[in-house]
Amino acid sequence: MKALFHPGLFTAHDIWHQVVRFHYFSKAASEGYFPAYWISELAQGYGYPLFIFSYQLPWIIGLLFSNLGFSLENVIKTLFFLSFLGSGIFMYFFAKSFLKDSFAALLSSIIYMWAPYHFLIIFVGASMGIAFIFTFLPLLFLGLNLIRVKSPYGSIIFALGLSGIILSHVMHIIYLSPIILLFIIWSFINVKEKTKYLKTLFLSVTLGFLISAFYLIPAFYYNNSTRVHKEEGVVKLYERNFVDIKQLIYSKWGFSPIVNNAKDEEISLQIGIGQWLSIFTAGLLIVIRRKSLKLSGITFIFLLLILVNIFFMLDYSKTIWKFIINFIFLDYPFRFILPVVFLSSILSGIVFISINNKLRILFFVTILAITIYTNRNYINVNQYTHLPISYYLDTDATTNSFNEYLPINASPSLLKTSNPYIEGDGVSVKNISYKTNSVSINLLSERISSASAGQFYFPGQKLYIDGKQTNVRIDEEGRISFNLTQGVHNVLIKYEESEIINISKTLSIMGLLFMLCNLFYIIKVKKNKL
Repeated sequence: MKALFHPGLFTAHDIWHQVVRFHYFSKAASEGYFPAYWISELAQGYGYPLFIFSYQLPWIIGLLFSNLGFSLENVIKTLFFLSFLGSGIFMYFFAKSFLKDSFAALLSSIIYMWAPYHFLIIFVGASMGIAFIFTFLPLLFLGLNLIRVKSPYGSIIFALGLSGIILSHVMHIIYLSPIILLFIIWSFINVKEKTKYLKTLFLSVTLGFLISAFYLIPAFYYNNSTRVHKEEGVVKLYERNFVDIKQLIYSKWGFSPIVNNAKDEEISLQIGIGQWLSIFTAGLLIVIRRKSLKLSGITFIFLLLILVNIFFMLDYSKTIWKFIINFIFLDYPFRFILPVVFLSSILSGIVFISINNKLRILFFVTILAITIYTNRNYINVNQYTHLPISYYLDTDATTNSFNEYLPINASPSLLKTSNPYIEGDGVSVKNISYKTNSVSINLLSERISSASAGQFYFPGQKLYIDGKQTNVRIDEEGRISFNLTQGVHNVLIKYEESEIINISKTLSIMGLLFMLCNLFYIIKVKKNKL
């Protein structure tokens, strides 16, 4: 992670978005609006429901460093650093719990960290949410394994891993569900107290969803209030993002975004040479030394899952994608690389504990040397910049490439013009002030007239004229409109959290309290036993 210690911010596909997102999230927190949902200043000042749909957990963590005096650029780099470090630490603890061998766990964690796709996510894509998926996925599996072996901490750790994934990049639940579900099935088959296992698992899943309810419920509830299903570029995004098998084996490193098709190889979408060696060696042991292979059952399942994940990245699966996309929105087929990297990392540890003691050191050193050597050029950024934060804010309208979460009635064409703040016959703006979730406009109306404010309507937006709440109308471009009498007026448009959001936040608080109570109870019981 040496590249993150260089002065300035590095260029990457989504780095612009990350700067703007954290700026507004931290600003909202400083104004007492936490967690943020609607951001009034986005979308050229028309407002945008960014944090109803975009992940929040990395920014919640980022607030800790911002309050310590870190600059915005350093908060962004610190978060990427922590996601990388955390991924290795949690993978080590999962692998050690599962494989019962410290050196195997060390090998698995390094293979997991030193994956081309991992470096792509941080240094090329700057995809903050996905970087934290690398962190929370092994934590979730650690929790699952602890539940399997009846550890009292299993439920809490699993719930933290599940909620961490949901709050970092909820779409990845779909990409990761095959490996999670099959590990659960394998565990269920191999435990003796099956009913108790299922009850514990159910409570753990429920706790994970409760903790993340403040984000998850509003995101699903308000999904149909946005233009996401109208944007053909979003709905059919998957069609041009399949890869070839040769790209997964090896593809040249690059920093360009995908312009037309993922097969054009602007970026490297390889799984990794060390990761492929782990897969190949595990497969070889299944064939020639299955009886001596430890955990042969789950190894076979992991190898099968790798094939399934690879299949869904290739054109051959296009028909299945076309069917699935009618029910569940997915974007990039190559996101299945992440579960393959995870599985191959565990396979390296399984191979290590399955071979002769004399060969273990040779295998350990060889696969690590190959992994580090073949990734030696991938731990650098393209270039560094020293741009003012205002430049990022002025040039990123919504932090989404397709502006897909614009309110459903909003006209995207308005984003191409300057915001007049008020439009109406004989109406002029005297003063305007923004807060994260509100806009206050002092105006003069020369006559009785109808006007439209420079704010889109979204469920939760409230209109106050001269301090009195007024019914909201929506004009043909999705803006809030209203009637005015002659004279000077104050118009306040404020986003107020709906009942569904308040219920969701209450559920999250309940989940956190239950988790803490459970943790204190476990600690107390263990202390009494001692």
